Amino acid sequence: MGQKSIPQSLRRRVPTLLWMAFFLFLPARFAHPQTQATNVPLILPSAITYDSQGNLYIAETGNHIICKVAPTGIITTIAGTGTQGFSGDNSLATAARLDSPQGLAVDANILYIADTHNHRIRKLDLITGIIVTIAGSTAGFSGDNGAAAAAQFNLPTALTVDANHNLYIADTQNHRIRKITAAGLITTVAGNGVQGFSGDNGAAIAATIDSPAGLAVDAAGDLYLSDTHNHRIRKITAASGLITTIAGASPGFSGDNGPATAATLALPHGLSIDSAGNLYIADTANHRIRRIDATTGAITTVAGNGTQTFSGDEGLATTAALDSPRSTVVSPAGLVTLADTSNQRVRQLDVQPAPNIHTIAGLSTRSVNLLTLTAPPTIVYGTGQLTASLASPTATGSINFTLLNPVTATGTTLETEPLTASTATFDTSALPVGTYSILAAYTGDPTHPATQSQPLAVTITPRPLVAVPDPITLLYGQPIPILTGSLIGDLPQDDANLTSTFTAQIAPLSPAATYPISATLTGAAAKNYMFTSSPASVTIVPAPTLTTLIPSATSITAGIPITFTAQTVSTTSGIPSGTVTFKDGATTLLTAPIPAIFTTTTLSPGPHTITTLYGGDRNFIASTSAPALITVIPAPANAPDFTLTPTGAVTQTIPSGGSVSFNFSLQIQGSTLSSPITLAATGLPPLATASFTPGYLPPGTTPNTFILTISTPQTTAFHSNSGPTALLAFLLFPLTGLALRLRIRGRAVTIAVLGSALVLCSGCGSRINTGGATTNPVKTYTITITGTATSPTGSILQHATTVSLLVESVS
Repeated sequence: MGQKSIPQSLRRRVPTLLWMAFFLFLPARFAHPQTQATNVPLILPSAITYDSQGNLYIAETGNHIICKVAPTGIITTIAGTGTQGFSGDNSLATAARLDSPQGLAVDANILYIADTHNHRIRKLDLITGIIVTIAGSTAGFSGDNGAAAAAQFNLPTALTVDANHNLYIADTQNHRIRKITAAGLITTVAGNGVQGFSGDNGAAIAATIDSPAGLAVDAAGDLYLSDTHNHRIRKITAASGLITTIAGASPGFSGDNGPATAATLALPHGLSIDSAGNLYIADTANHRIRRIDATTGAITTVAGNGTQTFSGDEGLATTAALDSPRSTVVSPAGLVTLADTSNQRVRQLDVQPAPNIHTIAGLSTRSVNLLTLTAPPTIVYGTGQLTASLASPTATGSINFTLLNPVTATGTTLETEPLTASTATFDTSALPVGTYSILAAYTGDPTHPATQSQPLAVTITPRPLVAVPDPITLLYGQPIPILTGSLIGDLPQDDANLTSTFTAQIAPLSPAATYPISATLTGAAAKNYMFTSSPASVTIVPAPTLTTLIPSATSITAGIPITFTAQTVSTTSGIPSGTVTFKDGATTLLTAPIPAIFTTTTLSPGPHTITTLYGGDRNFIASTSAPALITVIPAPANAPDFTLTPTGAVTQTIPSGGSVSFNFSLQIQGSTLSSPITLAATGLPPLATASFTPGYLPPGTTPNTFILTISTPQTTAFHSNSGPTALLAFLLFPLTGLALRLRIRGRAVTIAVLGSALVLCSGCGSRINTGGATTNPVKTYTITITGTATSPTGSILQHATTVSLLVESVS
């Protein structure tokens, strides 16, 4: 036959046995009555052995019990209550609890039990019926070279005893073979604890093995082990302690009628040896029992045709179908007996040369037609039911629905339901999404034997779930609230195990736009839903603004400068950008970036209604200031005034550390000014200085030209606290005489003049920047040059002009 490939998931993920694909743990079901073994359904018989009187012992793993079948065919329970757990040491074994026992061995009147999921080895006295733990406690590895009672195991399975009463244990998940001597000391005889394959022809204790699950010892004391996940049978020679492979290599099926060393196996488990030294192998994943001849070393199949099902009772063993046989043993009469584990029965071969096969324990008639389990083709999470139906219309009792978990090697009774009209149903609404193997078992009544269904593959598909976000509209700059929404299609049973989160790709001050809302679903129950989200958005719209206009005066003389300050702010947060337009009635005076300051001397005599219009931007709505009502009084005839005009280039470039000069002309208009004209420059680059030649223009305005020189430093400029003070003194000096001359006009005039000087000082003070930067950024600066004088009437005359300065940074 062709070679079979064992999937990687089967080779590595299942911790010990292929038959764990049908593994289950059942709570208390029933202890077998004293009846014919072929009238009783077994649940995962996984280990079998005989005593010298011909009594057959069965580890019924799924029912958590050990039963005995007498030579008369009567079955009784001798250990375990049928309830999964641990209890009962030093008491009657029938009152003790076991957990998935998977190994048995008899030594005289002692039955050793591998209480696998309790990680213990227990001893049952067949005379007194008392059970005790002789080794193991919690899962782990410890105790070698000490008392076995203090040792730890990890899922022990197969057991065997040699002629010297040494007990050998397959410590499966510790990847070792261990021995407990008759004196109670424990040692490792094979495996170094590393999961893998190595060490052939070397010391067995230095070899690596992988999940061993079968043991046998021959008359010479040589130990045979199923190196299960390495798909090999290995032998440890007693005299030398060396380990060798005697059968198997990569997983598959091949080699019958040839040397065993060239054959391939698939997850071999139980081993046994007959009186002639022939070795029998439960070739589990090949669904066969194979034999290695002690004389020739040839391997043959003695039972099973490789088909994973049940067939062939009372026919040739080699044409029968087995399902994941887990154990094999030779009876005192020389009959090969096997645990047909996933067929829930123990079967036996007749004598050679062409043996037939028949069932000796477990239901001898296949129960598939007596109890059927059905399900809808598709079950959506939160819906559906399974229906178990008995063929007999008069049966009473109940049906146990049991979930089999092949990955974690656990089983769970889902529900027990009474029969109604020979049927019982199980509601699958609580089953999470996934694929399950579910078994229905009938407990029987006085006139109907217990039976069970075939495992049924049930697939639960995700339930549609739609998230409906709540759309919201926000003004630009408003705080972003927590986004909310609702779910359509979730089940109440999942309220505590589902969390919906709604998010959008927005942040504080994200621009006005539409931002889609996305939804995510988390929580333990999220995997049970096919999650989608309906469209919704966070819409950010432009925010309202407030524009204000502040004039420097509400009444001026014609020709006197008036300054308007416009500012636009948000009613939420953020800073508006864009421009404002100053308007005199319907006439546009100036459009400038905000915030804007507009100074003019051109308003004609009469009333003026000045407003400022903010044009808005992407994030802010346009707004208009309240009107400022300005009255312009006609100027006296021939009133003195002046103008400022650049006479050279109005844009120049200066490197950091250099200087540049601008030329200006000052023209007197009207009568002669009796006050000096002070000069100031604002808008300078950081740390730049400005000087005028001459520093100011005296009364009479001779000369009528001046030069502005701007310098930038290359290195850090130190602050000077005397600069503004000295400048203030300089500015006030020419005004002292004026103040004296105008004393007769009262103190208020003097204060006004001093205030004007302070205003001028604020302009002049900007000539020396006291910031901390050491180099100029790359930037174009608009320098405002302002001339200020006082008219004969005491009003301030002020005119300004601008030039542009481009500063190049230092490389």
